[in-house]
Parts: sequence; C-alpha cells; structure tokens
Amino acid sequence: MIGMRYFGWPDAMRGQRSWLLGIVGLCLLTALGTLVRMAHFQDFQRAFVISLLVDPLTLPLALAFRPVLLRSTFEAGSDVVRTILVNTLLCVGAAFLLTCWVRLVTAVTGWPVPNWGPLQSWVAPWVYYIIVFASWRFAQFWTAAELAVHHQKQRVMAAEYEALKAELRHLRHQLDPHFLFNALNGIAVEIPDRPDAAVGMVRELAAYLRYSLDQRDRTVTSLASALDAARSYLELQKARFGPELDYRLECSEPARRLMVPSFLLQPLVENAVKHGLNTGRAPVDIAIRAAVGDCGLQICVTGPGLLRPDWEVAGSPGVGLSVLNRRLQLHYPGRHEFSLRQIGDTVTAGLQLRGEPCSA
Repeated sequence: MIGMRYFGWPDAMRGQRSWLLGIVGLCLLTALGTLVRMAHFQDFQRAFVISLLVDPLTLPLALAFRPVLLRSTFEAGSDVVRTILVNTLLCVGAAFLLTCWVRLVTAVTGWPVPNWGPLQSWVAPWVYYIIVFASWRFAQFWTAAELAVHHQKQRVMAAEYEALKAELRHLRHQLDPHFLFNALNGIAVEIPDRPDAAVGMVRELAAYLRYSLDQRDRTVTSLASALDAARSYLELQKARFGPELDYRLECSEPARRLMVPSFLLQPLVENAVKHGLNTGRAPVDIAIRAAVGDCGLQICVTGPGLLRPDWEVAGSPGVGLSVLNRRLQLHYPGRHEFSLRQIGDTVTAGLQLRGEPCSA
C-alpha cells in the first residue's frame, strides 16, 4: 500500500493533513446537508439537527475505506475495470449504510420528509450520499495523485543530486593527475643539472599534495584556500624557473571569506604560466586579483601571451579549461561568466561568480 510516508511525509504530518481535510470536508458537507434539508422540511432547526446526527458519520466511513481504496488504486498491475468496480461498490455500500442511519434518525425523531413515499425515502438519500462519497473519493484520488507527483519529484531530485555529486567529484579529481604529471616532468628535467632546485620543487610539490589531501572530500572551499593552492603551484614553478617567473596575489578580505569550488584557480594559473613562458619574455609576471563587486565575486588571472581571436571555436580548449567550464556549469548554473581577453601583450582570464556555489 502506498501511504503518506512513501511520499516522504512524516507520520505526524500525514495524520494532521488527513484529519484537517476531513474536518473541513465534514463542515462543508454539514452546511450543504442543512441547506438541502431546509428545502424539504422548511424548518432550519430540523434540518440542522438531522445534519448534525447524520453527516458526521461520513468522515469515519470515508477514512475507514481509504486504505482499501488506495490499495486498489495504486496496487502494482491493478486492473482498471476492477479498480473502478471496487471503488463504485464501496461508495454505494457506504451510501447505503448512511441511508439506513438516516431512516433510523427520522423514524426516532418523528421527522420524516413531507410528501415522500417509502421508496423515495430510501432512494433520494441513497443517491445523495453516493454523490457525496464519489466526490470525497475524487478528492482522495486528487490528493494521492498530488502526493505521488511530489514523491516522484523528490526521487528525481535525489537521483540528480547523486549524479551531480559524483560528477563534481570526478571533475575535481581530474585536475590533480593533470597537475601532477606536469610537476613531475618539470622536476625530472631539473634533476641532472640543478639538483638543489629539484629538491626545492619536491618540497613544494609535497606541500601542494598535502593541501590536496586536505581538500580531497570537499568540492567547495574558501577563496583563501584556493589562493593558497595557487600560491603553492606558483612557488613550485618559481623554484624551477627562478627569476624568469614572478607572481602577485591581490585579494580583498571580504572576497577571501567567500566559498568557491576547490582548485578553481589551478587551470587558469597553469595556463598563464605555460603560455607566458612560451612567449620568451622574462620575467613572466603572473597576477591574480579577486574582489567582491556589485555583480558578485570577480577574479582575474593575467599573464603575458597572445590570444587567438577565434579561441572559442578553435578546437579543444584543453583539459584544464574544459574541466573548469563544466565545474562552473555545475556549481553556478546560469550564475557565472568566463572570459579570455587580450589586453596589450597580456591575456586576462576573467571569472564572475554570483551567489554561493552548489555543493555536493
């Protein structure tokens, strides 16, 4: 049987909702019954008393039949014709029980409906209560259908959340092997000619990997932590290239406290170093700036280089930027902007992030 708890409703809320709807329906039914009986009795007191004695029984009957009705409706593989037949019989049976009670009440009070014969005294209330129970059943169907839709949405959202969490973790870990591959190649190059520099690079790499381990179970972190990761990477590269590489980090205090995807800056900084060194200029000056503005968090990573005018359609942007774009779509759906701009002889990668990142 599909109950409220199946739709994610707590037991207490299920009981409160059922009784609240039942009481509201009972009040409306009593008011309607009083108006209908007044048309026959032409006496408000009689109409109201009979309604109070009869109509409250519709609530326990409706609630008593509800589990059977729901089971016959939502049972897996249930036959439609059988379902309609079961519901019809139960509505007719409940209406007949209430009609018997009406006949008993009118007989005891001595208030029969004027000008009604024996057959009409049975058929009229019976048809009336069949309509009442059918309407009540329709309301139960509607409520159950709404709850079914609500539960289905919850299941879809849960599945999407799990898929999103798995994809975020996959994308986040995809950066580390890429960076490690480049770092180890750089260390290998330095070992024969500059062993001291290679030792320094190994130490910086160890510091970076320690940071990476601390962040392994997090998809979001503070911008201050992301800047620390970028600093470790730049120190690693500076140990290799010495005076040929320099960098600056500028970040306002409010921006440092904001949460961003972990290792957000890594692909931008790595690209700035790689393309800056390819220009042959020395020193390669890398600048990272972050501040909070009216449009949210703004981050710029600037370095020397030459940007192709058709860079957006020139082919694959590389592993780093591909992963960055996908992570931005997942963390900031519809709330981010990424741009690459040529300013003089430098290239600026700009990020504009609005709101808190979606985490998983």
